[in-house]
Amino acid sequence: MQPSERKNRARERHERRKARQQGSPLPDSLRGTPRHLTPAGGFKLPEIRLPQLRILLYGVAGIIIILVVIAALGRFSENSRQTGSNAIWLGTEWTYDRPTPEAITALADRLRGHQIGTVYAWVSLLQPNGTWTETIKLSEVSGFVEQFRQAYPDARLYGWLSVAAQGENGDNRLGEPALQQQVADFSRRVTEDFGFDGVFLNIVPVLNGDENYLALLRRVRATLGENTLLAVAVPPDWTPPDESVPQPPQIAPGTIWEADYKKRVAILANQMVITAYNSGLTSADDYQAWVAYQVKTFAEVIASMTTNTELLIGIPSYDTASPEHLPEVENIGTAAAGVHAGLTQAGETARTVVGAAIYAEWDTDENDWTQFRRIWLRR
Repeated sequence: MQPSERKNRARERHERRKARQQGSPLPDSLRGTPRHLTPAGGFKLPEIRLPQLRILLYGVAGIIIILVVIAALGRFSENSRQTGSNAIWLGTEWTYDRPTPEAITALADRLRGHQIGTVYAWVSLLQPNGTWTETIKLSEVSGFVEQFRQAYPDARLYGWLSVAAQGENGDNRLGEPALQQQVADFSRRVTEDFGFDGVFLNIVPVLNGDENYLALLRRVRATLGENTLLAVAVPPDWTPPDESVPQPPQIAPGTIWEADYKKRVAILANQMVITAYNSGLTSADDYQAWVAYQVKTFAEVIASMTTNTELLIGIPSYDTASPEHLPEVENIGTAAAGVHAGLTQAGETARTVVGAAIYAEWDTDENDWTQFRRIWLRR
């Protein structure tokens, strides 16, 4: 470096130091080319290097993806109890009577179109005399299962077994080890021989705290194994302890399942279907309030557990009048409205209720389907 050059460098350093000490701007001769051209008084963007820019873009993209997923999950949560999780009970005209492939396809299309993805298909009843009904017809059941699976492969198909809890003498026979094993063995046949996804047990009556019923469920569960689906029909709280809820006039007070007993059943079952009908109530408003109570109460109990047990609320479509059931009071429309009200009352615990279960397909006419779409599916 030449002496003159060293002098110039020294002079520049001196002038820069002097400018910093005095807070004055640098002379024009010492200013370099600006990195950003910014209007006077304008906002100056910070310098972003390429790796930093890439990280920033990834972060923005990640936030967008998260927001999209949250929105999708919100829509899923809102509709999940109505999307394929609803259920229906099918009778012998499907499992015994060799319906045509066209009829089964039409059935599958109707169920799919009404967001019904769970089916309880009739198999047999264990009578008070200890024999299963219509055993000669059971050879037709596996044929129905095969055809239905071809028409609606996404559906969950349960074999429906009913058991009369009282024997011929009127005593509770559920505690009999031989009967328990009989039900368990037939349940295994339902899945292994007939090809159902699981077993749906409808056992009546079952009173609060019945240990025999629990012993039967444990035997069935042990025989089926943990990976086979087990659903159970359970009674509603007939006479709610909440005095603000309408009370069925023909049922003795205190006819409920206590919370602890509901939990003990839930531990053993993948699904609990609350049969919310035959209340004997004579007012549609009273019936809706009664159904809403069932939804809220069962939802709160199941939500307090760590189990994944699903709740479905049975809603009636049958027109046969009786002291327990007035069709103008208990029907698809009033029951669905009651379930919606109960879900609202249940709040966050409503997540345990996955759908409604129509009882039953053979009594469901076009008006019922219209009510189901309009009031339950809301479309």
